[in-house]
Amino acid sequence: MNHYDSRPPIFGRQVTSTFKKYFALKHKPPGNIRTCWIPPIVFGSVLLNLPKLLKLRFYLKKERKNRDPDDIRVAYYSDCLDETNGIANNLRHVIPYMCSHGMKAALVGNAFNTRPCGVIENGYCILLPRFFSMEQLGYANSELAIPRIGPILRLLKRYPIDLLELETPSPGAWLACIAAKVAGIKTISHYRTDVPTYTRTLVKAKWMHTYVLWLMRIFYWMARPVISPSEDYAKALRDELKVPEDKIQILPRGLPLDDFSPKNRGKGIWEKFGCNKSVRFVFIGRISKEKNLPFLNEVWKKFAAKYNDVELLYVGYGWYLEELKKEFENSPEVHFAGEQGGEILAGLYADADFFLFPSTTDTFGNVVVEAMASGTPAVVSNFGGPRSIVKDESNGFILPIDESAWLHTLEECRRLKLEQKEQYEILRKNAYERSRRYTLENSAKAQFAYFKTVLS
Repeated sequence: MNHYDSRPPIFGRQVTSTFKKYFALKHKPPGNIRTCWIPPIVFGSVLLNLPKLLKLRFYLKKERKNRDPDDIRVAYYSDCLDETNGIANNLRHVIPYMCSHGMKAALVGNAFNTRPCGVIENGYCILLPRFFSMEQLGYANSELAIPRIGPILRLLKRYPIDLLELETPSPGAWLACIAAKVAGIKTISHYRTDVPTYTRTLVKAKWMHTYVLWLMRIFYWMARPVISPSEDYAKALRDELKVPEDKIQILPRGLPLDDFSPKNRGKGIWEKFGCNKSVRFVFIGRISKEKNLPFLNEVWKKFAAKYNDVELLYVGYGWYLEELKKEFENSPEVHFAGEQGGEILAGLYADADFFLFPSTTDTFGNVVVEAMASGTPAVVSNFGGPRSIVKDESNGFILPIDESAWLHTLEECRRLKLEQKEQYEILRKNAYERSRRYTLENSAKAQFAYFKTVLS
């Protein structure tokens, strides 16, 4: 048992060193009023440490003068690194790749409340000791957290950086942003999470929607320019969050595509989860309502009622999982594989005939790329990052959130697999080829070239 964390171990993550134990406020349950505590705690932490931040500013300025201007150093900050999600998974692949190819990058986040102290995982991912944390409203197994500034100051003195990229507009990112500005570190942000839409979907109190929207506008005013993974969300940044067009940059994301391949198909992994039908559909990702799973459930029930040779496998974990299992307890064609990784996950991607992803809140869609890299065509919604990945019907399907459209397309998928096998194989080949655009190499080079532009 890992004595640094009371949670079950997360695949591929191992503690390699720890921070000393610091005082932290008791972890709090969710609450609208409690969420309003966060701004005073953030600004209070900065004010208490203002002399140290100003001292760090002079130190960093002097350090940069003695360094080659092309020797740029970047840190990525995200509060959600200590969870299992697309943002954390993507960053945990990108930063080691950058470091192994001569780019100086660090990955920093906040330790989850189940850890007695901050830790470093796999030798590069720094999870800072927390000062305050609370469950996120409407989003189980996730939390809002504020780290202690002391360890951050010591880290920045030991490992000076020129630029800080903030991945999520979280409390910890607010603290990091304000502290970095005082310390003379350039801050930018990456629009990885559609927070306003999540809030409208998951939080009932209407006043919270307005409160969160204004906080986001202030955050993206402080942390500009803003990187967007797709044109859809560049538009959202312009229209909803009022970011000027010249402060938005669209950059590709990258994944370790060598981990996924059509060659993983047919190794018997799919059958381990009780599946044996002719046409296989899969959903892989966080099992939660903001992925639009209630919509998918209704479509699937109508589809499965018409055909007895189809099956659906859910792979992942989330707060909606138990409710989902109960909803399908009398549906033998629906299976659940839980959270998976490594060869099992790669095999499930490749063994599926079609990947279903109805989300309208994903700014990119790592799982869509992983499915296509496995030769599995994806069926996605017509809003957000996933549609820019699929792009056209030569490698998948892009649909409006309309039950009849999805039902018709699932029937078309079944027909392709059973009756037009040559056409189906072309679809698989095109999906694989399209995925090759999203390599770690392409993403890392584009990002570092942009960082140099911003700093110059």
